Amino acid sequence: MKGTLFVVALPIGNLKDITLRALEVLREVDIILAEDTRSFKKLLRVFQLPPKRVLSFYREVEKKREDNIIELLKEGKKIALCSEAGTPLISDPGSKLIQRVHREKIKVVPIPGVSALTCALSVAGIDLSPGFIFLGFIPEKEKELRQRFSSLPEDLPIVLFIPPHDFPTVIRLLLKILGNREAFLARELTKFHEELVFSTLEELSKREDLKGEITLVIGPAIKSPSAKNTQSPPIPLEELKSRFLELKSKGFKKREISKLLAKDLGLTTKEVYQILKEL
Repeated sequence: MKGTLFVVALPIGNLKDITLRALEVLREVDIILAEDTRSFKKLLRVFQLPPKRVLSFYREVEKKREDNIIELLKEGKKIALCSEAGTPLISDPGSKLIQRVHREKIKVVPIPGVSALTCALSVAGIDLSPGFIFLGFIPEKEKELRQRFSSLPEDLPIVLFIPPHDFPTVIRLLLKILGNREAFLARELTKFHEELVFSTLEELSKREDLKGEITLVIGPAIKSPSAKNTQSPPIPLEELKSRFLELKSKGFKKREISKLLAKDLGLTTKEVYQILKEL
């Protein structure tokens, strides 16, 4: 009789978020595949689970271990697949293995739980009824980012995972490419230093030295109002001048600044450029 592959969600920070069902499965399985064996063994100790055979299963060894895991499942072994934190396969290794398990007609059982993706969306305050786009971890180079966003619809929210050391660079590129959109920063979710901030890409571009895991939800592009409502900017000219000088100090060119401010004001880039020229 063939075994079973359990796909087990783990806490993303607060260990109390683990489910009773997850603990039950981790007690019963024969083998555990863990993206990070050291952090997983800490979890075993905290919950006083019986000793298990724990195999490392990160992206670089995924293909190498695949045949052996399939053989173990065919022998009738019960195996749990766990990412380092959260729900497996959400920007984590394991998709190729699970595809192979399905093709081999071996049973796969999801053990649901917390995910930084759904956790952040639940408190973002952004309408998700039309749907949303999840990009996971994105490239840090401007050319690759532009290619990634060029084919995306502008009327849907976008969710990203950003490593803290990449945040300043990535957030400024996002502002440059997408314009100043509403954005929700979820940092260190469920942990002691949890931070939830509803802001804009422009405001977040001022943040430096962020630590911990970051999930960013970017709101859809704001539709420009009709022409009759766009004869004058909705903000004072002095504020417009101040924002121009601020963006200029960050290295943005005049054309880029005009494009960013145009989205905020509901004007064309040419109209904003002309206002800035007069200022």
